[in-house]
Amino acid sequence: MTDVEIPRIRWPQAVEVHASRILIRWMRSSAAVSYSVGVPMAMVIIIKLMFSGMVAQFSGAPMNMVDVAIMVAVSQAFTGGLFGAGAIVQERHEGLLDRLATFPGPRHAAIIGRILAESVRAFMSMLVALTVGFLCGASFGGVMHVGAILVALAVVAVSAGAFGVMLGYMVGTPQGAFSFTPLIMAFTVFNTAMMPRDMYVPALRPAVDVSPVTVVSQLVDTILFDQISVSHVAVFLCWFGGIAALSVLVLIRRVKGARR
Repeated sequence: MTDVEIPRIRWPQAVEVHASRILIRWMRSSAAVSYSVGVPMAMVIIIKLMFSGMVAQFSGAPMNMVDVAIMVAVSQAFTGGLFGAGAIVQERHEGLLDRLATFPGPRHAAIIGRILAESVRAFMSMLVALTVGFLCGASFGGVMHVGAILVALAVVAVSAGAFGVMLGYMVGTPQGAFSFTPLIMAFTVFNTAMMPRDMYVPALRPAVDVSPVTVVSQLVDTILFDQISVSHVAVFLCWFGGIAALSVLVLIRRVKGARR
């Protein structure tokens, strides 16, 4: 009797299998699709209708719809990551992740695949926010400007996806993942995309200056005005590259600890 040789599964194949599982399930869920598409669409429209008059009255300038679209895009990417984290917790409790760990293939392929899937979902939500913002009057410049903005938002999407997956492996309940919602709401409200910096009380301005939404908004502004600087890009990468890298490191340590 001869031994049957198991075909070696390569990284791209393994990651594709795990990512496809998440994306197919997401596309078949009307609730998930409605949230990922409908919420960013509604948020851009509601912010324009409710706050455009107030901003124009107090700042003397019309609301910047580019900033609004970017603000909604970033907040929805990370909020969606919390929903993904809740789904991971449920799969952990059902034992699905333990069964997936027994599949042949490279180590950590399931985690990388899930991060990829969550990043795609986040990026799609961000595209919806930008599209609605464009229809509401936002101008994203020419083709080169749009391309640079999409690259920046892709980095944000990967950061949000990695953050959500990390939470899914760390927290004990789906409710534990949603406990981070106030943090996301805070950087959604306190940023220069929502209102000019001078409209915030002095005590809040330091927090506004370092808000991740402010960082993305400022980078997009430099792209649109062809004034990209090393400092803006460095701060942006520190925020979102740092979140992604830290999340991946935590995930690797978590998985190694669980196998001991």
